[in-house]
Amino acid sequence: KAKMKALVTERVGKGVAWMPFHFGGWFAGRDLRGNYPKGSDPIVLGESANTITTYGYDPATGMQEPKVTLCQIAAA
Repeated sequence: KAKMKALVTERVGKGVAWMPFHFGGWFAGRDLRGNYPKGSDPIVLGESANTITTYGYDPATGMQEPKVTLCQIAAA
């Protein structure tokens, strides 16, 4: 399960959920901003979606496949 704030916008298609999936300054509950060069902290801080999505990968390229997964969204 994941809990986060959401922004409803027309920039993302209807029926599509999107969130950052690379490095967001946190990993596995640890603040990693001390590892960034001075002045290069991420603008938005938080866990990467990679920590909660599928562990599958593309067999042709070996690239991880966290960009496609199912989700259920509910108001808090």
